[in-house]
This record gives sequence, structure tokens and C-alpha cells, in this order.
Amino acid sequence: MNWKQAKRIIIVMLAALNIVLFVVNRYYNNDYRLTQDEENAAYRILAENGIGIYTNFITEYKPMRQLDVTVSDLDIDELKSIFFDADDAVDVTADIEKTVMHSYSAELTVENSKISYVSNTGIGEINVLGNSAAQSLASDFIHKMGDKYSAYVLDRVIYKNGGYQLEYYEYYKGYKIFNNYCIFFIDENGIRSIESEDYDINGFAESSEDIYSSAEAVLTYIYENKNESNAGKFIEEMEIGYDFKDTDEIVDGSKMRLVPCYRIYLLNEDEPFTIYAYTNKAKVNTDMAQPLQGMSVLDESAVQ
Repeated sequence: MNWKQAKRIIIVMLAALNIVLFVVNRYYNNDYRLTQDEENAAYRILAENGIGIYTNFITEYKPMRQLDVTVSDLDIDELKSIFFDADDAVDVTADIEKTVMHSYSAELTVENSKISYVSNTGIGEINVLGNSAAQSLASDFIHKMGDKYSAYVLDRVIYKNGGYQLEYYEYYKGYKIFNNYCIFFIDENGIRSIESEDYDINGFAESSEDIYSSAEAVLTYIYENKNESNAGKFIEEMEIGYDFKDTDEIVDGSKMRLVPCYRIYLLNEDEPFTIYAYTNKAKVNTDMAQPLQGMSVLDESAVQ
């Protein structure tokens, strides 16, 4: 190889490298990241509406794909053996979609992918009620519930009503699946209730779609609550994950799709405020809510 040919190859390689670096720089530092001005504007709008914030905005909002799931196949006999002792007298009633099992002290309802368990006396032994004791009891029981829960992660612990609420969720490719959860309530008598929902994850859809930023999601929260008194409210956490649409979308037989959603958690409020990331529309049971489409976080007049 002569020097002229080698020089030509080097020039081509450097040109290709520059293109790659340009694309990477644009992708990570331009189109899908909140600017400081946008963050500052959002903080200012929150303050003007009497809302404090204890957390940071999610600064990146790259395009996201929908997620395909199917209804889990729950084994009724296996669930009976998990939630009731072998010598318990258990009555079972069943129809096409729902099975209810109850003993003298507990009731288990299984409906599609959902499990609801309530015990009057509590299950499991707990010597002194505390955070670590509650976590240990919940961890032991969720492992007893089978392999499908092995990927679940303890996500939140809340002290309420004289006991601890422990919330486990499944994560997929780093994203929280809001519909795959197992929530325990434990008091001094042990496990008093369990609420669970689980879907089999099949993978992402092929195409990605743009999403709104977390700052724009906060504007939607303010807009949807503009007729209420927000004085003294505090946002303590924000996250993005996957949830069903208001109407579950069947795409192929039993397959359904989850879409990206923001959740905004408010201090001393039990339920988070959920916003669809594709549309910036609040997830509410009303047709009155309208998405703030096309509104920039810098458009402060929209929520005043």
C-alpha cells in the first residue's frame, strides 16, 4: 500500500468518525433533554401555583416504544396452597372470569391477572412490628408466591394506619411496569392484605414515538388541578414507566399494549397522578381532561 492510498483511507475514516460524533452529540445533548431555562420556568410555575417540589425533573425524554403483554395464566390450585393451610376448610366459588376462595378467617379473589387477599387474623409471625421486620415477612412470602415474582423489586415502603404498606414492582429493561405489582399491608398481626396484578411481558413494539418531557407533565398536573387549592402541596417524586391506556388495547388475540406514563407522587397523598407521555394527557375517568398538546414548558400563561 502506497502513502497516497493510506492517506485517502485515513481521511475517509476521520470523516466517518466526525459524522458519528456529530450524531451522538446531537442525540444526547440536543433534541431530547430539558434545558436549564425549561427547568427554571417549570420551577417558577410551580412556585406561582403554591406547589413545592422535593425531587428533580427527569431531564431526558427520548422516544419510547410501546410494550406488548399478555394476561398471566394463574393456577388456582397453586394459589390455594400458597394462601391457605392444608387443613383449612376452604369454600370455592367460580365463574368464567373470577374465582373466590374463603376460609373462616381469610378470603382470596382471583380475577384475570389480579389477586386480592384479605386476612382477619394475619399470616406469618412478627415479633416486634418495624420496617425491617415487615420487609422480611413480605420478602419471604413473595418468594413463596412463585417464580413469576422473583424479578419483583421492593420499590416503596409507607407507614400508614398502624402498619406498613410495602410495594413491589417488576422492572423491564430499566423501566418500571406499573401494572405488575404486589402490595402488602403488614401490621402487628402479620400480613393482613395482598393486592397483586401480573402480566407476561412479550417485549417492545417495533417503532418508537416521541414523548413529552417531565416538565410538560408537571404543567398538565397543574392545569388539571387549577380549580383546587394547591397551597402547601409538595411533589416528592417523579418517575416514568409503563401503564395501560384508559381503554386496554387488544393488538393480537390476548396481547395488550402498555404505553409510557409519568407518575407524580405528592406528599401525604396515597395515589399518584398519572400522565400519558405520548399525549401529555392525564389518566382520569372523565372525558373533560384535555392534553396540553403543543404547549412548551416556557408558555407560562397556559396555566395561570
